Amino acid sequence: MRSVRPDATINEFLRRPDTDPEAGSRRSVTGLIRSLAEVRVQPKAKEQEVLEVATAYFLKHGYQGASINAMARDSGISKESIYRYFSSKKQLFEAVIGRELIEYRNVMHRLDVTLKTMDLRTALITIAETVLSVITTDRTLALRRLIFEEARHSPDVGQHYYEIGPAQAYRVLENVFTSRQAESDFDAAALSRHFMALISWRIMLERECAVSGAMTKAEIRAWSEAIVDDFTKAFLRAR
Repeated sequence: MRSVRPDATINEFLRRPDTDPEAGSRRSVTGLIRSLAEVRVQPKAKEQEVLEVATAYFLKHGYQGASINAMARDSGISKESIYRYFSSKKQLFEAVIGRELIEYRNVMHRLDVTLKTMDLRTALITIAETVLSVITTDRTLALRRLIFEEARHSPDVGQHYYEIGPAQAYRVLENVFTSRQAESDFDAAALSRHFMALISWRIMLERECAVSGAMTKAEIRAWSEAIVDDFTKAFLRAR
């Protein structure tokens, strides 16, 4: 696969005929994420505006309920401007999802580097706060629903959401636990699974069921500290 310039725009990449050779002529989010995840995507100003408008519209109406005509009419952006950058609703949706996933992966990569300088408790609290500050927002919840719905028709969308979303967080955790393996009877993979479950399972269930609202920074901090302390007592050896 050809390399991508750091300043490449999303739509330029999607239009390339060899973007995703495994999928023939289909320019999918698979190829987009694989090649752009390691670089900083810098869309042109107008393209950025189109993506922002499209993101908000898809989150409000869903993929099936969205149309380019209605999007243009409601946003004030001309239909010609949208089609100048994206040739179809499908391509526009893939660009929206790709941009969101790439940004999350970049956040986790920066976190992975920072954690190396922290003690274990601080590192775990930082991971918990970072993850919860992303996954519990109304925006992320709506985006996940969009991805899950579209994954029924295009499995690559769901698979690459998992690879760059949850799987990336697990890898960061595994790196932390691997460097401190002597402190537990559990291996790094098991510790990562248990920690993520403790952090997010109940919170996400309550958010999805509308039992609770968006968490404040103070609430995220308090929850993270409590979970880390419980996790340490249950899974790590006393020092």
